Amino acid sequence: MEREERLKAWMLQYTNRLYRLAYTLTRNKAEADDRVQDGYIKAFYAMESFDSARDPFPWLARIVINECKMAKRRSFREIVMDLLPERSVASTEEAVLRSATREEIYDVILRLPQTMRIPIVLYYFEELSVQQIAEVIGTPAGTVKSRLARGREKLNRWLEEAERNERATDSECKTIV
Repeated sequence: MEREERLKAWMLQYTNRLYRLAYTLTRNKAEADDRVQDGYIKAFYAMESFDSARDPFPWLARIVINECKMAKRRSFREIVMDLLPERSVASTEEAVLRSATREEIYDVILRLPQTMRIPIVLYYFEELSVQQIAEVIGTPAGTVKSRLARGREKLNRWLEEAERNERATDSECKTIV
């Protein structure tokens, strides 16, 4: 298969997964789009170094993660100016597409430190094995397992705390009524 054809196939198959990964690192839709595009460009030029017998997603994920890290380093030198004000009201489509529980969970995941967030996203959202995650982030499998365990523990604590707060608010409302 030619390089262009292989890249097109990868783009069709992996773009959504890579975008979710980039978004968890950048927390910005446009930035995530840019990092995935930059990742595909790098992958295109480095395609000869890729072993075609292996699954390409971990290799592509590593490239996107590196692109996100490099962009973050570059951004320290940039001065960002807010030219356009933020939208204060979400569109109807956005309101319908979002579910509260899913959004809450994702917000909690974004609060995790990056060392725990990346393995959690790769394991649960991208369904990579511990060994594949270890290859992607360049750490031993045992480290990945411990980061997953610590991340799950933090997520559980935060979600339980949010649930307790919600129950307390509900009971306060019932006593007022």
